[in-house]
Amino acid sequence: MQYQTGDVTGSTFWYLAYTESRREPYAREQLNRQGYETYLPLYGRGEPLFPRYIFFRPSRPTQSIAPARSTRGIQTVVRFGCMYARVPHSLIEHIKEQEVLRRNDPAAARIPQAGQRVRVKTSAPVLAGLEGLVHSSAQQRVIVLMEILGRQTPVRMQVENIEVI
Repeated sequence: MQYQTGDVTGSTFWYLAYTESRREPYAREQLNRQGYETYLPLYGRGEPLFPRYIFFRPSRPTQSIAPARSTRGIQTVVRFGCMYARVPHSLIEHIKEQEVLRRNDPAAARIPQAGQRVRVKTSAPVLAGLEGLVHSSAQQRVIVLMEILGRQTPVRMQVENIEVI
């Protein structure tokens, strides 16, 4: 897990920065030097889970996020209109938990997450090659939303019968 903890601010949200290509670790280092708390979720062999994005928040209540906008390695702080994107602390905690689970249980890394696009493998011949969106997943089963007869239909499948695309 690659995150730097600072003074606990009690903040219930984090900000999201868009980094220069393949510069996430450098951007994290620069933000840490300025006293921000950072989190860079990693997947697999140290690759960022969200390429070009890093989460950060002030380490003290009086710290402004203005300097983060011009930090080396950061292209911009993500905004929607004139409002900075805020990521709830609960979501960050969930991502951290999933990161630990994947590291401790490599089989868990094969379980697709809600929102991922998947394709049915040939081991399920009736639906082989069809694509869909993961609605929910558990240890062995996944519910995939598939376009069948012009409607979004939930289809319950075994994890081994699908692949993330």
